[in-house]
Amino acid sequence: MVATLRSSSPALRRPLRMLALALVLLGMSALGRPAIAETEPGLTMAPASEAAAAPATEPTAAPSPAPAPPAGPISVKTGLFITQLYDFDMAKRSFTATFWAWFLHNDEKYNPTQTVEITNAKTATAKFAGLDASKGVNWQQAKYNAMIQEAWDTTHFPFDRQELSIILEDAQSDVSAVKLVADAANSKIDSSVEVPGWTIEGLRVRDVDVTYNTSYGDPTLQGTSAYSRVVATITMKRHGLRLLLSTFIGFGVAFLLSMLTFPLSFEAMGGSRIGLCAAAVFAAIGNKYVVDNMLPPASSFTLADGIQATSFAAIFLAAFTVVVMQSLHKSSPRLSRLFNSAMGLGTLAFYVGVNGWLILRAAAS
Repeated sequence: MVATLRSSSPALRRPLRMLALALVLLGMSALGRPAIAETEPGLTMAPASEAAAAPATEPTAAPSPAPAPPAGPISVKTGLFITQLYDFDMAKRSFTATFWAWFLHNDEKYNPTQTVEITNAKTATAKFAGLDASKGVNWQQAKYNAMIQEAWDTTHFPFDRQELSIILEDAQSDVSAVKLVADAANSKIDSSVEVPGWTIEGLRVRDVDVTYNTSYGDPTLQGTSAYSRVVATITMKRHGLRLLLSTFIGFGVAFLLSMLTFPLSFEAMGGSRIGLCAAAVFAAIGNKYVVDNMLPPASSFTLADGIQATSFAAIFLAAFTVVVMQSLHKSSPRLSRLFNSAMGLGTLAFYVGVNGWLILRAAAS
């Protein structure tokens, strides 16, 4: 090759020299050596490794548009599974419940375990809050334990039927943002739940909207605001016969003491009759304190009120008979005995008749 370059004409030397240089560079690239050389001024060649490493420019994909927010309020399917009912306290107007609550929705930013509250609870705690989005929907749940405030209906106590309510409501968002929908099909009471002295008759779950007479300061509202609720109502019937006998036994004793005054002879036992009436008064007053501590004040006339009233009325009639016979037994002993018998039979019929009717009506409720 060198001999050829020397013998060739000057016009061919430059192309031949470049060809030789290209062959040398190819050989050095195959051996892994640097291929940077400068032959003549202004003539350079880039390394083959750098040329191979240069990445190809690809078009950048445009970012996908953000999903549009859902139109209208978030629909949240809500249900309950009640696992415990206990601590029924009528005097304090409360009971305690333990239950699971779940919420199904399609909004990734909404967290009902943080915003839904039990509106009629005195105290409440939540634990085991969780989220499962693997089933095509946001499924959130939590376990609640709450002391619920309840307005007990004592009209027919102790044969009363109660409807106990658990109310769930979103405390942050009104109906324009969140709508709770009752999951009535899956809401149940655990079959192992038992409340001594009661029969659990059923559970009803429904969704309602409640309107408050305030806007809570919302500048977009005028005067009122509405929020969505899910209300679970537990219907229970009390076993009342044993409780009737144990709770009102004092009034029964007071009535019997007052009835014992009528067979006694006034001439020989006038003082004893007054003594029995006084004992009956103390028995009735003592039992009244027991009942009053068990039951909250009521605005209507109840079975308990009827038993108390008839018991005090029987005592009064027995004492009244003693007073009347005081003026009759000297002037007309026969009339006084007839009056005593009539008052005794009348008091018995009055007490048994009125209380029997009240008890039968309450038991049938």
